[in-house]
Amino acid sequence: MAKFFQRKYYKNMINKVEIDLNAIAHNVQVFKKKIDSETKIIGVVKANAYGHGLLETARAIWTAGADILATFSLDEAVALRVGKIRAPIIALGPVEPSEFRRLIDFDITATVFDFETAYKLSREAARQNKWARVDLKIDTGMNRFGFSTGEFIENYKKIASLEHVKITGLHSHFADARDKDFSQGQLMQMQNILFHFQQNKINPPLVHMAATRATLDYPESHFDAIRVGLGIYGYSDSQNEDGDFQAVLELTSQIAQIKMIGKGQPVGYQRTFIAKNSAKIAVIPFGYSDGYFRSLSNKADVLIDGKRARIVGLVCMNVLMADVTGIKCAAGDEVVLIGERGSDKVDAVELAKLAGTNPHEILSRINPLLPREYHFK
Repeated sequence: MAKFFQRKYYKNMINKVEIDLNAIAHNVQVFKKKIDSETKIIGVVKANAYGHGLLETARAIWTAGADILATFSLDEAVALRVGKIRAPIIALGPVEPSEFRRLIDFDITATVFDFETAYKLSREAARQNKWARVDLKIDTGMNRFGFSTGEFIENYKKIASLEHVKITGLHSHFADARDKDFSQGQLMQMQNILFHFQQNKINPPLVHMAATRATLDYPESHFDAIRVGLGIYGYSDSQNEDGDFQAVLELTSQIAQIKMIGKGQPVGYQRTFIAKNSAKIAVIPFGYSDGYFRSLSNKADVLIDGKRARIVGLVCMNVLMADVTGIKCAAGDEVVLIGERGSDKVDAVELAKLAGTNPHEILSRINPLLPREYHFK
């Protein structure tokens, strides 16, 4: 089994994140089977690769067959270049004009959603006697970044006429892929733009719109490329997902102490848990500063000896407690916060429902200083 570690200077090996590189490769292949052979895969690695660790995870996604990588920030994109990753990279977020030189030097594609940015980027590229690549974002209903559909064609023509700027792609983003009618409306707006291109004999650049759920639910949204993140990491909330994806990440800790408490005794801050009977409590050195949501207090389970143990009391900054009454365990035993043991599992979807969020946030909030161990199962 091949193993290597990220952030070796981090001394605490009680808490760790394990990444299954084979699962990444498997999930990329799942997507390949759901798209046409000429359709490209853009692997999204923003937010520290959804908490999985930016560099090694991005390398695994690219090696597994992704054609392009997408970060949010320029800093993330540059980190990939410094890490010797030569894949095409799109920075999906805004880039300050003061960073344009670095953007061009490291051969990163910028996402542009206003003409002024494209113009300034063109001037910087001209000063360097180089080309700057841009991917134009269209707002079809998210009302976040992007050209409005009504202003897009005019701006496309203006940007296309700039010297030292090459438009390599255009994209949009679904606001709610669960809502079929709204999503079809967004698709129609994109299709209308492409129809205008066709009427005016303009060859469009690479077009991409579908994230994980849209890729699975709306094949007509695949266009030239799919831009997927969550599915690569093993999760999907699509009704058309048949369990093909494999979870990539496992999060574990250890029991630091066992405490025996009597009936009526409280546990934790504000005494939100009072024992109804005598109980056996495991103290675990993992808290909300490590990425475990405080809103999971008195709701979520961990796995100890393959059995579920309920979190009791408020999750602390660095510690949480679990009721292990009836479970054979001792200090030093493994605690699975996200993962599978025996016939049971606790995954990011389960925790997201209990915390009132989505699996994206559960994963991306895991402290980047926790050691990541990468291996092939």
